[in-house]
Amino acid sequence: MYTMTVARLAACVGLAVTPVAAQNGDTADGLYPGEEAVEAAGFPAIAYFAAGEPTQPLVVFVPGAHHAARVAYGGHEGHDPQDFLATHLVERGYNLLAVSYPIDLEDGGLETVHPEFMIRDWGAQVVELAGRTLDEHDLDGPVIVAGWSMAGKSAQAIQASADAAELDLSFFASLAATPALPGLIAVTREYPMLESGYADRRDDFEGWYRQMAAMGEAQGSQIVPEDVFRTQYQGDIPINLQGYGQQYRDGAYEMDRLAAMADANPFAFDAFPLVGIIVPTLSADARHALTDTAAWGIYNANTLYKRYAGSVDLAGLSEENWTGLVDLAEGLDDRLSTRVEGNHFFFMGEPGAAATAEAIAQLDEEVRAVKQDAGELLGTQIE
Repeated sequence: MYTMTVARLAACVGLAVTPVAAQNGDTADGLYPGEEAVEAAGFPAIAYFAAGEPTQPLVVFVPGAHHAARVAYGGHEGHDPQDFLATHLVERGYNLLAVSYPIDLEDGGLETVHPEFMIRDWGAQVVELAGRTLDEHDLDGPVIVAGWSMAGKSAQAIQASADAAELDLSFFASLAATPALPGLIAVTREYPMLESGYADRRDDFEGWYRQMAAMGEAQGSQIVPEDVFRTQYQGDIPINLQGYGQQYRDGAYEMDRLAAMADANPFAFDAFPLVGIIVPTLSADARHALTDTAAWGIYNANTLYKRYAGSVDLAGLSEENWTGLVDLAEGLDDRLSTRVEGNHFFFMGEPGAAATAEAIAQLDEEVRAVKQDAGELLGTQIE
């Protein structure tokens, strides 16, 4: 159960309980209905909460590079709630918290920029807001973090913060997410710095928009108009989250791969959550379609070995239990991965959003089954 000091409770900013089918249209300060500008871990964020059943898990959606968490719940004028993941998760009883890290949107949202924001800050912010939401809405938990794309780099930081806060983190759901392992993405790419201190990746925005638009074309209706997507869903963000090695220091960018690696901590194989892997199908997102299961599989195998079995005398297991443990390890990729039709934005548009909610629900069940199986084989309790 999440624990919080009285002082922290007193400092918490409330998150609005917002039905997924909230009224369309913008509000003052560039926020959508149901959104709230909050502060957590010392940095601003945009938070959105949609209530499901109090006894069901809280799914925390964490967006990828240069996108607000709005990609999970919508809210622009004329949006169709059925096109967004939030609707389908809540219909299944899940509670949803979507958290936009510090992002500079053209049409507003957050008043200040924070180019110094690090991955450790990211993990702490997600966990603090998750714990705050559990407390304020009397939710029983546990927490499932659904991280999309670049958010894969936050997985270890989230687990570390969850451990420190005694937050019950069930698993990390990878939505075409990239682990922070060096070399999975280009190690030589560098970005210029904008006047705000944020990274200039605006040349990439067009390609991202095209993939999102393709999901709308596949269902025969537009999800988000281009001008709205470019100004209210995409924005500039801190370089430290990108994973290419550049770090913001004293008003400039420096290439420091060791510092970036220490921030993401990708080799802490004994300190990651179990990962449920949702993989796109289309060649438009070829790297994720071909490599995600294998990339995250190394973490799941080590979670079983280092975290779950780390304190167990494996040589003392019965032959039957040892054989079962080997079979469990070899079957993790099949049990903890699934595919959803689409490209990098497979969770947008009604068919993809519904299929992604179903995939998260299936992984939720399978993660609990894996933990139970591992616990029985190891003779220990696995939470």
